[in-house]
Amino acid sequence: MRLLSRFGLAALVSFLLSSVISAASYYLGLWLGRNRDNLLSIIYGSFPFALVLGVAAIALPRRRGLQQGRPILAVLVGAALGILYTLIIARFWLVIPAFVVLMLSCWVPSGMSAMAAVVSSKRLSAVIGIAILCLAAILLTAPIFNAFTHNQQMTVALITPFEMSTAGLGANPETFGFVNGDEIQTARNEVLERLQAFGYTETFRVLSITRWGKGSKSLAILVVRTPITKEAVLRVPDKSTVVYTQRADNWEKKPAEVSLLHRGITMEPPTSTDESLGYFEIPDAQGVSLMGRIIAKAPVQPR
Repeated sequence: MRLLSRFGLAALVSFLLSSVISAASYYLGLWLGRNRDNLLSIIYGSFPFALVLGVAAIALPRRRGLQQGRPILAVLVGAALGILYTLIIARFWLVIPAFVVLMLSCWVPSGMSAMAAVVSSKRLSAVIGIAILCLAAILLTAPIFNAFTHNQQMTVALITPFEMSTAGLGANPETFGFVNGDEIQTARNEVLERLQAFGYTETFRVLSITRWGKGSKSLAILVVRTPITKEAVLRVPDKSTVVYTQRADNWEKKPAEVSLLHRGITMEPPTSTDESLGYFEIPDAQGVSLMGRIIAKAPVQPR
């Protein structure tokens, strides 16, 4: 009977805390990429993990001198099981890095709490410790992730000179990530002002301007002159501004010395069966990319 109670207590605490941590993070807006399907996936995945912890609670060694076992060992076992379970799920589920962080933030604290609840002889101390652990998991996951991945509010603008050779160029999406038209116009004006500050004297028009991510602001400006003919990866700036100008065989960077991140904007040529003039792919810190394309605008027919 005691073994059954240990199994039930560990499983119940684990499942409840995983659900509470995930639901609280989601509904408080702290979730990394607020996706309800991810929330349900975490909750569903917490059930088999709870069973694993129940079995582990039965297998924990017990000593006569300690009424409920060895707390430190138990908590370490719970943390290890949370990490191992997350890695197994990530291996076979092929999830993005941000979702791995979410799984760890739910299953590691719930595993530690479940084991602590089973072995602790001081119930009040255990409850206080579990509450602190869960609160930390809810509040600290996003800031830690943002700092570790260099998450930032990144604006990417594709622009082209105002001239006959580029008059037919367009892009889709034209805008993304802005609240209203005033915010879009402000971002466009900022792009053109930054170009003037870098010494560009031509007149430009904005083909596409997108913004996403959280944190410090950064700006990447891509000057497109012709259809994309070969793939290029243009690294995004780190809390700064960079201008990439398309040349015949490469992209010129300005300023030459600027802090960059490892992730980059990918420019790809069109496929042979596609009417697009090129593709662009803009990544974020969570491992998700915004896909777009450069197009030839249809000429306006005279009435």
